[in-house]
Amino acid sequence: MYKYLSLIIAIAFSYQINGQKSLKPNQFEGYTISADGSRKDLIIEVEDHTFPWAFQENVRVFDKSLLGNARIKREQKTVIAAGEIVEYGYAGKRFVHVSYYVKGEKEDNKLKSAFGKFKDEKNTEFFAEVIKEGKISLLKFYLPPSIADEDYEDEAKIQKYIDDAKSSYDILIKRDIEKPKSIEDTSFEDFFKDCPFVVNKHETGKYKIKPDKGLKGFKDKGRLSGPKLEEASNAVLADYEANCGK
Repeated sequence: MYKYLSLIIAIAFSYQINGQKSLKPNQFEGYTISADGSRKDLIIEVEDHTFPWAFQENVRVFDKSLLGNARIKREQKTVIAAGEIVEYGYAGKRFVHVSYYVKGEKEDNKLKSAFGKFKDEKNTEFFAEVIKEGKISLLKFYLPPSIADEDYEDEAKIQKYIDDAKSSYDILIKRDIEKPKSIEDTSFEDFFKDCPFVVNKHETGKYKIKPDKGLKGFKDKGRLSGPKLEEASNAVLADYEANCGK
């Protein structure tokens, strides 16, 4: 018994002395860019790299020099605030600051996402991954689920949260200094005013993203999300770049 206890103490002491020498699966060598334009090379850490929404909020960073020196304590890590940090990235991936109001289960998602925040409501600041770069960019935003503490103990439930997120994400569209917004809630006539070709195809229903039809249209269950919305968005951008984007 004493031998085993000594072994455990020795291992614990060794870990304390040697510290963390390599990155964990949820840690990445990356960078941040602040609102003032300053850039820092840091280690990026997310809650769980298997959660698609984990890269959008509560992202932590710490200095590379901490690797290998000692056990990295929680207080040595900093949660980056979307807005104060306008971009972070790693391994060729870019995540930029977006304002996105995530509605509760009982709220009318379509109505509120279209008309913006109502009185006393505030947009929440997140990061979203840039999936297409260019004069017009596309971003992917996963709707963060509300996970009960007990759900974390149920592997099947957690997998369903992950599967649902991967099938129902939103696509945001952005150009120049305009703020990103859902492509489903974008006025094509205004956003693509420099491209009559795209506006005409949209108004005549030739895209899977259909023209707005007032409140009735917003309540339509046919709104796209996930891979179908991404595919439809890419079709719009392909037409824009081919006909007007040069």
